[in-house]
Formats: sequence, structure tokens, C-alpha cells
Amino acid sequence: MPSQDIVHQSGERLSFFQLISKKRLRVEIPIIQRDYAQGRPNQKAVRKAFLDALYGYLKKGTPLRDLDFVYGSIVADDIKLEKTENHSVAGRFVPLDGQQRLTTLFLLHWYLAQISGRAEFLRSALSVKGRSLFTYETRTSSSEFCDALIANDIQIKDLLCNETGTGSIEATIRDTGWFYLSWSSDPTIRSMLTMLDAIHDRFDGCTEFFDLLVDDEVPVITFLFLNLQEFKLTDDLYIKMNARGKPLTQFENFKARLEKKVKSFSSPWPEYRLGFQDRPVSGYEYFIHKIDTDWADLFWSYRNEASTDNTYDDELMNFMALVIANFHILDQNLERGFFGVGGSLKRWSFTDYDEHNCLSQRLIVHLIAMFDLLHRGSLSEGKINPYLEPNPYYSEEETFKAVIKNTTSYPEKLRFYGFYRAVENGLREDELLSWMRVIFNLTENTIINTLDDYYQLLGSIRDLAEQDTPILELLCRDIDVEGFLGAQVTEEKIKAHLISKSPEWRSEIVAIENHPFFRGQVGFILKFSGIVDYYSKHGDTNWNGSGQQYLDEFRRYARSASAVFSAIRDSSARIDYSWERAVLTKGVYFTSTTADRFNLLSTRLAKNNVERDHSWKRLLRLPYNDGDPWDCRQSFVRDVFDDPKFDSDDVQGSLEKICTAAMEVSPINDWRSLLISTPDLFRICNQGFIVKNNKEIVLLHESQRNHYHTELYSKFLELKIAADNLDFSPFQSIYYHADRGAEALTYVLFSGFRLEGQDYQMKVWYQGHQYQFLFSTIGDGSFSLKVVSALEHLGFHAEESLDDAPVKYRSRFDSPGSAQQAIIELCALLRRSTDG
Repeated sequence: MPSQDIVHQSGERLSFFQLISKKRLRVEIPIIQRDYAQGRPNQKAVRKAFLDALYGYLKKGTPLRDLDFVYGSIVADDIKLEKTENHSVAGRFVPLDGQQRLTTLFLLHWYLAQISGRAEFLRSALSVKGRSLFTYETRTSSSEFCDALIANDIQIKDLLCNETGTGSIEATIRDTGWFYLSWSSDPTIRSMLTMLDAIHDRFDGCTEFFDLLVDDEVPVITFLFLNLQEFKLTDDLYIKMNARGKPLTQFENFKARLEKKVKSFSSPWPEYRLGFQDRPVSGYEYFIHKIDTDWADLFWSYRNEASTDNTYDDELMNFMALVIANFHILDQNLERGFFGVGGSLKRWSFTDYDEHNCLSQRLIVHLIAMFDLLHRGSLSEGKINPYLEPNPYYSEEETFKAVIKNTTSYPEKLRFYGFYRAVENGLREDELLSWMRVIFNLTENTIINTLDDYYQLLGSIRDLAEQDTPILELLCRDIDVEGFLGAQVTEEKIKAHLISKSPEWRSEIVAIENHPFFRGQVGFILKFSGIVDYYSKHGDTNWNGSGQQYLDEFRRYARSASAVFSAIRDSSARIDYSWERAVLTKGVYFTSTTADRFNLLSTRLAKNNVERDHSWKRLLRLPYNDGDPWDCRQSFVRDVFDDPKFDSDDVQGSLEKICTAAMEVSPINDWRSLLISTPDLFRICNQGFIVKNNKEIVLLHESQRNHYHTELYSKFLELKIAADNLDFSPFQSIYYHADRGAEALTYVLFSGFRLEGQDYQMKVWYQGHQYQFLFSTIGDGSFSLKVVSALEHLGFHAEESLDDAPVKYRSRFDSPGSAQQAIIELCALLRRSTDG
């Protein structure tokens, strides 16, 4: 026990400095306490608020400003510290509450001593023989760091810079010789360094504050000291009472401050009622009750969706972040700091929101409404009680999960907003489903890349919702729909007219829209059926008579399209690219990217936006004008559907018949016929890209020529030799050499032919609209006369080399057929030479 001449009065007002210097106590944070939390990166708001309060007290200078109680026990000091003439240690004070405040005050004393030239004074008061009288029992490294900090000084005016170019105490201390690298793994030390930088930011230049802290008579900052031993409370009991070891979460701190903010509003609230109250209650009463009861029950059911800490804190914060962001975007407070990379919501603290004036009473009213719309007054087995039956347009459960996990895409965020805005407007189930069908189609088929896109489309949905008119009626009125893809808006207007005509039209349109390949975009079927032309001319679909011919044509094309795109939904390779090859018989349908780079639309890959920018969906988007390139390419698709040989009940078989018929009319003699006849050429293009110009056609293995690529005609020749099982002996192997780079030469290589001790090879490539043959020796030997004779017989001519290298023989052939025939004849002659 401490010596009897030291009096420790419970409730006594003390400063941090007096606790150690006057009471002669060593302050030791016990093992049962958590690590120092105020310096954690995610505690910026707490850190800032506390330092602001300390700064305000010191700036004003009013003495004896209490920081509430500090609880703890005074025990005998079993750590032997030598007494000095200036200081003897009477005992240890082990705080059970106040750890965070005491640690921050220790660091503030150290910093102010450094900038005011009082470091030695502080060292003499707060240390004995180099050992700090403020320390942590939690880790040896924490204790050692406190000793090192109090024993060493740094030059504040010469701080090293951190990665942002700002002078940093943390960077400077880490660079000192007394800082051990292993200390970086100690969370308390990391937090202390973070706090020192925060103190520097707030108190730089405040040299006069040090004396206010250490004043022996009237210090500015104090607390009320309470010795728990006088109340005969054990550590275990106090831990249970105060739930130490389970610190307040970031959300609990946020919620406490938010509730205080809500309480501060003085304007009238909407009428809120609670079941156990006979009278209306204020927004504050309603909010604090619901957030701890009904709303908490809802989010509790979805805990661990965003994290695995068995709380719903992150989930609720993510929900609030999106609601607040959307509210302020629509309020034209376009603060872009809400969003991070890829459109994910940033996690703002209460201080962040408050400093940006985000937490207005209007926002709280909206937030309450959103919570109540989610809860609906009751839950379904603890989960969301849905407004709609399962449908293709909006999954309330899955979208909510994505929101609380902060993984929503821009279209999902827009659907989330659109859904609850319509629910708030009181739409009945049938109207709500119709609304979400249109919102889904628009958001799914509009490219949304940027925040600017998102802002504009959010406002567009808001404007549609504010019309308070059924969505199909609005579309039939030809209302302006800003921001969304014009082609899709036009399609939705045409479909609105048709759906309004009859249940038959609704059924047919909804069925083909819900095909997993089209996902709401079926304008090409409307065009092929003649409906778009009628609408463009008349502005409606009020044709004379029943219009049965339009419905029949729509059904026919819908059935054909459904059959084809079901077959190739995952991969065109499943049907040997017969769809692409059949369309190519009607015309060049390729989409383009650069001047000579095109796409075969043969892959379903999403890489490099292939699925978005180079796909059948993209090609079949409703065009604006007849006769433009997109309209022309679409006509080739219609021509396949209209071909008498096409059969939706035998997609691959009928498409192969179309390809075969085309080849019979036009034999293999141009680049299109090569692709039509040879599906393996499509397989080479992993992303569907080719280069096509007046000089060459190159199959790109990926998207650019800096990856491997293959020339069309030479590759076709190699595949044809293999397909026809041609005898290319006496060569032992045939190999296609693909290469990378714009100037790289790709070719067929014949190798493994040896005669009279000499090895030979032949390269075949396509250049200048001809097949180029180059026959050469390997090494320094000369040609056999037998080989020369065979080559000259087929028209090969010798080519002398300027550097005295062995002679090479060249020849040229115009077509795949003539090139293949030359190979057959040459190999036969060489075999006879070998046999002879």
C-alpha cells in the first residue's frame, strides 16, 4: 500500500501532471484494457472532437475544466524504481476508466514540452532513471516506447515529411535511432504516433499552453480522481459493470452524436406515432425508439453481410451512406466526396457529415421514411417483408443486401432509389411492377460509366416519379426522359403503346424481354416486324384493323431470336459459330472500334468491355435512322431469320445449311468464305477482334497486336491441310508460328526434312494478296540437286543473298487452292527424291 503520508481523496480534482508529480503515482494502463483507440485511423472523428475540446479549454484559459471522472485503484508499487532527489514513487495508479483521456494528455504534455523548450522539465517530473511514469502493461513494446518517448527529444521545426508531403512527427520518430522497427506491429504505438501527428496539426505553435497544463495551483485541464478501493469494488465487478473489453463501436459513437443532432432541431416534425403512446411524438422520440427496436431488428437479421463481427453496424452505416448521398445529389448539393473508386460509397464519420451540412432536419425526415419503408411495420421471418412477388426486374432482398454490403453497381443504386421512391408514392402492386419493368429496362440498357451519368439519371428517375402518373401512360404521352439511352427510351415508348393495346401484346413483349440474353432490349424485333417504321411515321401504333399481321411477325421474329440466342448465350463455340458464319453470308456485320479493327461478336467475354461495346445486343440496338451503318448490319440478321432454310427448331443444322448453300454459290476464294467455311478461325480470336484493311486480315488472339496474332489466309491454309489430312512428308512437322507486334510476320512452318546430310524448311505466309513460299536450308550447307530440281519444276526461283548466305528458293500463289495444290505436288516430288 502507498505510504500513509500520501492522501488520496476520492473525487479530488487533479490534473494529469499533478497526478504524477504531486501525488507521486506511476500511471499504468492494465492488461485488461484494450489498446489505445483514439489514435486508430478509423477514429478520426473522435480524435478531432477531443483535441478540439482540449484546444478550446486551453485557448480560453479558464482553470479547472474537468474531463469527468477517472476511476482506478492505487496499489503498492512492486516495480523497483530508484528514488531521485526530486521524485519518489508512492505507488501505482491503475485506471479502469479514463485510459484514452490519460494517454492523449500524456502525449499532449510531451508535444507542448517539445515546442516550448520545456522537455527537460517534463522529463524530470514524469520519469525516474529513464523510465516513464506513464506506461502500458499491455505489451512490453508499449512500455518501452513510453520510456523512449519521454527520454528523447525531436526538433519539431525539422520534421520529416510523410507520403503526402506534410511534416510528420510519426515519420520523424520512425526515422530515429531509438525507434525499433518491431514496434510498428504494436497497435498502441501506431495509435500514439497517429495521435501525435493530430496534436501537431492542432497545437502547432501553441507554446503558451504548456504552462497552463502544468500549473501547480490552477491547471486548466483537470479530472475528478476516484479510488475504487475506497468503495471496495474489485476489478472483476467493475469490468462487468462497465463492459470493458467491449468498446463502443464506430457506429455507436456515430449514433450517439446523431441522436444528439436530431434532438437539437426546433422546426416542426411530421406527425409520428408510436404504438404505446396515445399522442403524436416528436421526430427525436420516434427516431431514438425505432433505431433501437424495429429498425435494429431488421438490420440484425442481416448482420455479417458486410463484415464478420456479428454486429449490424457496417450494414446500417452503408445503408445510411447511400440514402444520404442520394438525398444530397437530388438536393443539388453535388458533393463528390460521397463516392470512392467504382462508385462505392465512402464511409463518412459524423464529423464529416456535420462539417458538410448533410444532417439537416429534412434529411432526417427522409431517413426515417426510408427506414419505415424497409420495415413496413413488420418483418417476414426477421427479413424484409417484400412489396412484390418474385419478378425479373427487382429483387428487394438481393438489392438490399448489395446496398448494405456497399457493392451496388450504378444501375442497382438507381433501381434501389426508383423502387422505394415509387413505394413512397403509394403505387399499387401492378403499377409498381410496371414501373420497375421500365426502370430496369432503362438502367440495364444504358451505359452508366461515371458519377455524372449517375447524377443525371437519378434526377431523371426522380422527375418521372414526381409526375404521379402511371409510367405506361407517361410513355404513351411521349414524355421526355432525360439521360437514358435514346434508343431504349424510344423502344420503351413503342412497347408502352403495344402493351396498352391488349393482354396478348403484353404477354409477348414481357416474355421476350425476359429472355436472359436480351434483358429488356428487343427493339430489333419491333423493327423487323415493321412496327418501328409505323411508329416513326404516325407516333403511335393505332393501325387500322386488328393489326394481327404485326403481332404474327413479332411472334415469328421473337421465336427465331429466342432460339438463336438461347443456343449461343454462353458461347457461340457451342454451335461452331454457325450463327456468326450464317450472318456473314448475308453481309459484313462486324462492329468497329478503330479504323481497321473490328469485332466478330463471337465471344461473351466482359473483358475490355467486349460484352458491352461489341456484342449482338449492341449491334441489335434500335437504330435512329434507316440506312445508317447499324441499320444495314441489322438487316443481315433479319435476312438470316427470313431465309427459307432457317429453322428455329434446328438452329445449328439450319444455320449450317445456310453456310453450305452460300459456299456452293461462291467457292472459297475471298476472305469471307474462309471464315464461313472454317469455324476454327473464330476460335483463335479470344475476344473476337480482327484487323482488316486493304493489305491484310489479322486474327487477334486478344484485343491488340501487342499480343499474339495470326494472319487469316496462312492460318486457313494450315487448318485446311490438317482437315484434309494431307500427306506433307518428307517434312516431319507442320507448325503455325504466331507472333506479337505490328511488324511481326506470322507463317506456316514446314520442318524436319533431311536429305543427303542437309536439313531443309519451308515457310509459307500471305502478303501482297499472295501466298509467299520460302524454301531454305538450315545451317551452312548447299542445296541437293534433287531438291533444286523439284523446286524448279514447280516454278520456284533461286534468290541470292548479299551476305553469301545459302541460296533460298521462292514462289508465289494466288489462292488457297493453288497454294494447297503446290504443297501437295512439292511434297510428292520431294518424297520421290528421297526414295530415289
